[in-house]
Amino acid sequence: MEPPARIPCSGNCLVHLHSFSGNVWLVRRIYTLRQHLFPDGIIRFPYTRPNHPPTFLSLIDILTLHFQDRKAAMERPGHRAQNFVAIIPASSNTSRYQSQLSAGATAAGMRILFFIEAPVLAASYYKSHTPGHRSVLVFDLDVHIFEVSLLTEDENLKVKAAVSDLGCPLFNYMVSEIQRKLGIDISGDATSLRCIGQSCERAKDSICSGVAAVELEFGRQGRKVPIRITRERLVLLNLRHLHIGIMRCLMEAGVKREAVDEIVLAGACTNIPEVQQALRQFFERQPFRCDIDPANLVELRATQYLRKVSAKYNNIPMFGLRIVQSGIFTL
Repeated sequence: MEPPARIPCSGNCLVHLHSFSGNVWLVRRIYTLRQHLFPDGIIRFPYTRPNHPPTFLSLIDILTLHFQDRKAAMERPGHRAQNFVAIIPASSNTSRYQSQLSAGATAAGMRILFFIEAPVLAASYYKSHTPGHRSVLVFDLDVHIFEVSLLTEDENLKVKAAVSDLGCPLFNYMVSEIQRKLGIDISGDATSLRCIGQSCERAKDSICSGVAAVELEFGRQGRKVPIRITRERLVLLNLRHLHIGIMRCLMEAGVKREAVDEIVLAGACTNIPEVQQALRQFFERQPFRCDIDPANLVELRATQYLRKVSAKYNNIPMFGLRIVQSGIFTL
């Protein structure tokens, strides 16, 4: 038996980077299989809240509940939380997405005045090193977020391409290995996918606690597939996952890595040394903009932006909502 790796780490370490976002991605994938079309023509999803019986809700209903929770958390006696700026992922910025958010907010008694993309806020904090056109890659990585965006700037910053929602790399690897060894497609089996996802999280927890390797086993039709996961393999899967996100973003933007002028780091997990090392190996010459702690960059710039918006509306109280694909957070 191998000795323990003795490398305890927090839930935000490189081993657990994609646990939360990967789980939400899995739930969304399973819900696609479990969604129900009701006689009124509206698709509804199974939804459970603490201390409430299970029910079926539409997407707008679910958004409304989220907004109501956030609104209640922000309001104080004599201070109503009514006017908001929604800070959204660049990869989700579509008219339909904005319309859904607006409908959910309105139903919760809130008003979204503006939408702004998180990478635009992050990049706009830093002035360009050189005048004129620039291409900026914003790498946003946190326990809830993994989004790579390519922005261009002439007079204003504009998103050229954005990639996120790539799932959990360990889960992707497990599914691929199981399908290869069994020779069957399990991509439509919600029960098996949920079981694999839970096994992945248990494996990460064990490795984070200091175990050097975890033996996983998946059974199907009387056959068993053993898969061994070491900490080194898990870290490698995560770092490769980051590279995949960058390459996909550059391909969608039609931009070569040499044409990127600078890299803006956002999100607490970009402070992890292995992450920064992987990024610097990928971008060898470009300057990294991380003078401000990446963990606070979007929130700091959002506060400045909210002041400007409030001033335009006669200094009425203005609140910010950071919306990521796995939930809604308050600034």
